[in-house]
Amino acid sequence: MDSMRPLLPEGLDIEKHFTPRYRPWQQRLAIVPDGDLFAALREGKASIVTDTIEEFTETGIRVGTGEELEADIVVTATGFNLSAFGDVAFAVDGEPVDFTHRVTWRGIMISGVPNMAYMFGYFRHSWTLRVDLVTDLVDRLFRHMQDKGATVVVPTLRPEDADMRIRPWSDPENFNAGYVMRSQHVLFKQGDREPWTHMLGHEEEREILPKADLDDGSLVYK
Repeated sequence: MDSMRPLLPEGLDIEKHFTPRYRPWQQRLAIVPDGDLFAALREGKASIVTDTIEEFTETGIRVGTGEELEADIVVTATGFNLSAFGDVAFAVDGEPVDFTHRVTWRGIMISGVPNMAYMFGYFRHSWTLRVDLVTDLVDRLFRHMQDKGATVVVPTLRPEDADMRIRPWSDPENFNAGYVMRSQHVLFKQGDREPWTHMLGHEEEREILPKADLDDGSLVYK
């Protein structure tokens, strides 16, 4: 905040306009390269209003405080809605797969779905950092299946997972961006223990994934 102050117009309410309600990285950070947005504010070419939209009016929008902002064009930027695997219809043995009743296996495979791995990166690090780790684990899994003479592998909840608490795809305390929270009801879930969790940090996964036990009972080979 202190580094922003000299770049902004004198008297601008930094607390109101540039202090989020969430902690850093609970939602994505916004970067202003070279402070160009601040320059526009400083030079009077732009202004900022931080509020909620109450309604659209004939001439613009009315915000929660009652102030009406005139606008020729309103660009909505409220984010998108996530879908599970692009809404592709999956079926196992002729039965449709309802992903909302499935649990992730290490953020790589899905319980009850055979021979399928997916790539999901990090919210807080380079996406490809995790893709590299996942690729290595999947390659190791292929070799493990070959050694076993197996052609099918299915993530399967174990007897000791019977009492596992099922949690939403994203824990709001971890990451709660609007587009994630709006889509929780259509996404698969996670558990409260390994290997049924995901969205760990790179510092953890670079130790966990290369050593992941492929014979801990959570993977059934056929």
